[in-house]
Amino acid sequence: MKQILPISTLIITVYLLTNLIVPFTFRGEIIFLANVALWAVVIATTLLISKYQQTRIWRTNKTMLQLAAIIAIFQISLSVFTSFFMGFGKNANVWTPTALAIYFPFLLTPLLATEISRAYLTQNTSKNKPTLQILLISLFLTLISTTIPRYLDLTTPLAISEFLIKTFIPTLAISLLATYFAFLGGLFANLTFMAIPALFTWFSPILPNPPWAAQSILTVIAATTGFLILDTAIKPLPTKHIHRTLKKQKSQLPYWTAIALIGLIAVWSSTGLLGFTPSIIASGSMRPVLDVGDIAVTVPTSPNNIKVGDVIQYWRQGEPAPIIHRVIETYKSGGATYIITKGDANNAPDDPVTPTQTVGKLIITIPKLGWISIYLKTFTANALTFFTNNPAIAYTTITITSATSILGIHRYRNQPLRKLRRRIGR
Repeated sequence: MKQILPISTLIITVYLLTNLIVPFTFRGEIIFLANVALWAVVIATTLLISKYQQTRIWRTNKTMLQLAAIIAIFQISLSVFTSFFMGFGKNANVWTPTALAIYFPFLLTPLLATEISRAYLTQNTSKNKPTLQILLISLFLTLISTTIPRYLDLTTPLAISEFLIKTFIPTLAISLLATYFAFLGGLFANLTFMAIPALFTWFSPILPNPPWAAQSILTVIAATTGFLILDTAIKPLPTKHIHRTLKKQKSQLPYWTAIALIGLIAVWSSTGLLGFTPSIIASGSMRPVLDVGDIAVTVPTSPNNIKVGDVIQYWRQGEPAPIIHRVIETYKSGGATYIITKGDANNAPDDPVTPTQTVGKLIITIPKLGWISIYLKTFTANALTFFTNNPAIAYTTITITSATSILGIHRYRNQPLRKLRRRIGR
């Protein structure tokens, strides 16, 4: 207790300063710089004390690093996959040279301070009751992750309930898993687990944007799955056999990395960032060339290259999605160019559109593959509607999955003790 008290006190002090003093004392960019300086003090102090006390926060476990990366990538992939059916949004961060010099350190130093402190606090826990101490460290770091003004807004039971479900429980679930990584693998394990999603959130131009209820459930599911992966990879064997067992296990990092890259490419391509845009056909207006469930891939095309017979994709005001029809005529009027399209299976042509409304020209069709997305989107929409109309069930689901996460740690840490008790009972 005496070992962790100075760092805990320092963290609380910096937390209070950055929330209550700095915003009202400084203005503009100085606020960012002051926060960076304060959290840098936490980093430097923790490292110095760790070195003086010879705390093993720098110990590295290759398997723990790989598992941390796998679970972090899985967490991102799960959110990305769900957002294919719930929507994406553009990242609000605009990384100019000035932003990189000022705002990025503002984001990075609290993350480093938190994870270095997590590793230090965890490595100084008592080995007799690690489960309780892991929970307390996770709870402590979860509490300081929310700003004080946010706590001051919790004035009604509804606001408190929403805060617990939307913010506190998901953050605690992730914090528990990060602390567990720190306990098993040291600083680099928990830092890897926390840094990968953070960097994705900071730098990806497109981010998952599901409703908050769905995001809360996904976060807790990802954390629970992380505990299950750890439980599968690290059996409760005697300590002297753990390292030998971990060393023999084959790394799954390349496979998860490949899955994450495929998911990332799919996200970026759906927004046109990679130079082409896949679209799922939802009607039969272009039969037999395009049928329901086909995926049509279009590329941006200059208006001068659009000619009669081309199948183009364009936006029409009031339509929820772009239309893909064939060009049957082009003409000029009053100095403007107009394009008339018609679905191959339709009897009448569409209203004229201008080249500025066009998205691109069809280059390839992938038959029927879009039905997977249609079925999943229907299922996800129905599930989201169900949980939205039945919030009590949604809250219960999150609570149960959170409790399962905590129980996973407890059962792993105490299973050898239970086996010993059963043997003595015999």
